[in-house]
Amino acid sequence: MFKQILTGGYVFAFLLVGNLSAQAQVQKPVAPPFQQQTPAAPQTQATPAAPQTQVSPEELKKFASTIKQLIVIEQGANQEMTQVVGQSGLSQERFMEIHRSQRNPSSQPTKTVTPQEKQQYDKAFSRLGQIQQQAESKMQQVVQKEGLKVERFNQIEAAVRQDPALQKKVREMIQS
Repeated sequence: MFKQILTGGYVFAFLLVGNLSAQAQVQKPVAPPFQQQTPAAPQTQATPAAPQTQVSPEELKKFASTIKQLIVIEQGANQEMTQVVGQSGLSQERFMEIHRSQRNPSSQPTKTVTPQEKQQYDKAFSRLGQIQQQAESKMQQVVQKEGLKVERFNQIEAAVRQDPALQKKVREMIQS
């Protein structure tokens, strides 16, 4: 449904892999159902014969700087999404229950969804999509502003994900 390029899921997945300090961690989103729909970055297993992506020190600095900024964007979007669901008139649990039933008709909610709840859900879900699209746009702008192309950023992200030494370097750069 939504673009896969630089979703908050990438930042969140990177943070989970990297075990960043508490100050830099992003909370698990409470309400962004489209992040759950968006597949995570493909994780390929490095084999001895698989070529490793080479990352220069300059690119690693740009990547770490970009990640710092993406964390801020993701946190802001998550806060805004939580507020939208909170203001929808539905509890977060009920919103997610309705969302699961919308995505998978065989997953029935514990109680029937009323027309009013459906309307509240639809309105909130639409707004969540707008917030996600705005965040994605901001993320792409940050990557470009840092002098990386989206494709290269994703290559570096995959290399960092596979290499504990690079993960450590990036964590140190983000924390400094």
